Amino acid sequence: MNDLKKETIEKIKAGKEVTFEELKPLLRPEGIQNGVMKVDPEKCTSCGLCIQNCPFKCWEMGKKDIPRLKEGYACFSCFNCMVACPADAVSIVKTYQVVGGYFDTGFPPLKMPQEPKDAKGNPARWTEIERLIMNRRSIRNFKEDPIPEPLIRRVLEAGRFAPSAGNHQPWKFTVVTDKKFIKELEEACYNVNVVLHNLYMNDATVMDFFAATGRTLPAPLCDWRVIVGGFGAVARRDLPIYLNAPCVIFMGANERLVGPEVQVGICGQNMNLAAESIGLGCCWSNFGGVVNLIPEIKTRLGFDEQWRIVTCLCLGYPKFKQGGVVPRMFRPVTWFRPGSDKPQIEE
Repeated sequence: MNDLKKETIEKIKAGKEVTFEELKPLLRPEGIQNGVMKVDPEKCTSCGLCIQNCPFKCWEMGKKDIPRLKEGYACFSCFNCMVACPADAVSIVKTYQVVGGYFDTGFPPLKMPQEPKDAKGNPARWTEIERLIMNRRSIRNFKEDPIPEPLIRRVLEAGRFAPSAGNHQPWKFTVVTDKKFIKELEEACYNVNVVLHNLYMNDATVMDFFAATGRTLPAPLCDWRVIVGGFGAVARRDLPIYLNAPCVIFMGANERLVGPEVQVGICGQNMNLAAESIGLGCCWSNFGGVVNLIPEIKTRLGFDEQWRIVTCLCLGYPKFKQGGVVPRMFRPVTWFRPGSDKPQIEE
């Protein structure tokens, strides 16, 4: 089985040396099955929006101007191509999954949202907030139009008033709307991302990457969707780090306070929904967080040694329709209901 052996994990926990072969199931995972989409040539209008809206640029224009998946593409089933298509010509054939090995975390069937019901179980309608949540998608294609500062302030205020553990409010924002500075940040972060990508993809240097993480299990960073899809797309310049957005909001967390990443995540989701509600779109860009590795830029952005830039939000007006409801994995919920001494698991 393509998985880390128990003794390898114990060695890592104990801080002992491990070899590339021992870590190979983590660093070079097998069983990856990319998503498969198809285009109906009878419906397709050759507008190319599916190509534009694919984060990792899995599509190319094929014969008779009908989009097709590229050779060696890396699709992680975000369905951005599907929601952008105005002719409903794109459909799902197979979704991304990993069969066996370290990253086989279970890939249950995908389902659309369950129909809403009232307290008595009768059919109901989604509230405005529920509709916003269901339709919200990460926006990666923006108009060049600048965002008026009063609207940016409303997004920031939604984040400032988010809940936090112990009311610590461990967040701090830096807003960049200067196009010249955003371009400077883009180039600096691009260089770091390319170095990290090349280092990881090379068998001879990937152990340096492991050592740099403190010899822990850097599993999220080793996920093929992140390395081949994300870092690879950035390295090829298929995916701009800041997505050519007219506004980038850096979100920092104070490392001395409890659970900073969770708190910033809650804060950021407030900001996402607020942006959507006033006609804006936004997308997390964790690739932009590598500014933490560039001290002079991190300091220039206003974050000293107590603060870590957890992520950033790219904000702007959507260039075309990129929102819509898509299916999500449905992991059965376990219930403990009154009068039952056993858990009940949804089908």
